[in-house]
Amino acid sequence: MPGYILHLTAAKIYLNTIPQSDLLYTDPSLQNEFYIGNLLPDAVSDKSGSHFRDPAYRDYIIEWPRPEKFREKYIEHMDDPIFQGFYFHLCVDKFFFRDYLPQVVEFRGADGRTVEKRDEVDSVYIKKSGESVPLARYLSEEYYYGDYTKMNTWLCRRYNLPENFALGRDPEIEEVRYRDVQGVLDELCGYSSVPAEAVNDLKVFDAEQLCSFLEHLNCNSPIAHH
Repeated sequence: MPGYILHLTAAKIYLNTIPQSDLLYTDPSLQNEFYIGNLLPDAVSDKSGSHFRDPAYRDYIIEWPRPEKFREKYIEHMDDPIFQGFYFHLCVDKFFFRDYLPQVVEFRGADGRTVEKRDEVDSVYIKKSGESVPLARYLSEEYYYGDYTKMNTWLCRRYNLPENFALGRDPEIEEVRYRDVQGVLDELCGYSSVPAEAVNDLKVFDAEQLCSFLEHLNCNSPIAHH
């Protein structure tokens, strides 16, 4: 999954692009609810349910959400900024994994061919450096997750991301427990300790390219505002 800060970045970009006549553009309390909703899908240990993943792809190395399933289930609530934020998160995940990640890495089998199922992956080819590493090493703080950590402070400053969020009403989304988002907020508090210069040492991503993808995504895709 993209990290919390990346999701907040995508949300901030989106909020900056909606019409100024929209209440979501002008009302800080509604924006707060949108941001909280945007973090909710990751406030669980098993994300299969909260991301509405297709069980048929459970053994695939990349699974993306089905935002349309969330929207179908909660269509009567889609004017609510918490539900809009939740839906937005699922859309960003889908486009990130389906459209962006293949530009960055390839999952390869022992014969060097691209594979899709987790148990077939022998190595991960990183296009930025031309390096191939074992899957476990790729999915570590040394590479994939570490790049998220290194980008955090830089993204916060670049997009002037909000730092304080307030929990409010429980939207009663069945797939998550609203109060568990507090754990996500607690984790966010520690991210500012990473120096902004750490972004210069990314091993998987290109930060400017990723920001460009998010900005293009929000400007040209019907994501959260329906």
